[in-house]
Amino acid sequence: MAENKTRPTDADVGDFVAGLSARRRDEAERLIEVMTEISGEPPVLWEPSIIGFGKVHYRYESGRTGEMPASSFSPRKASLTIYLPEGFDRYADLLDRLGKHRTSVSCLYLNNLDDANPGTLRELLTRSWWHHQKPERKPTTVAEYVATIPEAARPHFDELRVLAREALPEAGEELGYGILGYRMPDSKGRAYISGWRDHVAIYPIPRDEELAAELAPFQQGKGTLWFALTEPLPAELIRRTLRALLGGGVG
Repeated sequence: MAENKTRPTDADVGDFVAGLSARRRDEAERLIEVMTEISGEPPVLWEPSIIGFGKVHYRYESGRTGEMPASSFSPRKASLTIYLPEGFDRYADLLDRLGKHRTSVSCLYLNNLDDANPGTLRELLTRSWWHHQKPERKPTTVAEYVATIPEAARPHFDELRVLAREALPEAGEELGYGILGYRMPDSKGRAYISGWRDHVAIYPIPRDEELAAELAPFQQGKGTLWFALTEPLPAELIRRTLRALLGGGVG
């Protein structure tokens, strides 16, 4: 039986990253920051040149078993390769708005990290990470998800929840895609919010001409609104945005 070549090492990730080209080094540092934030795990260098976070066990139909990172990437010269062991069937909605990319069975190829919409890529990595966690590790209630919000983002995230309740007091809170979602009892509309190390976010962006110009400064790609923790939240604009998403009107 062939030996598994993908194994964790004791090599220093920083030394490995320092040896990359300037562009790949910058991309690797940015991805390490995002993946560390999502997983809560430190980066580990796996053979031959993979930076991984956490680990999962696998078993092929042939009977071969082993371990691989739960979330990982390789800053290759030809392309930046991000590995999703579970494949991409469940992520069609995200791939449609990710940006320029290629995929194989479990690999996402980016010529440049900036080719990908950052909010969509973060959502893809988040959903993939939680897909591999044991049930006891996954947030199963709103309270459990809220407990995972980084301390730095907590004031903005708490304010975002208050604004959601003010905008649409009848909307219920629920988990969706691993983050906090809102829906009205008699509406198909959905809105999602999340908190990260340096920003809070609202998904998706409402298709509303009245709001388009006002939301433009906060737009990341086609589907995400980012609000930096260094700036106060535009409260009234957020209320109107949530009303538009959940069918309550803009006004």
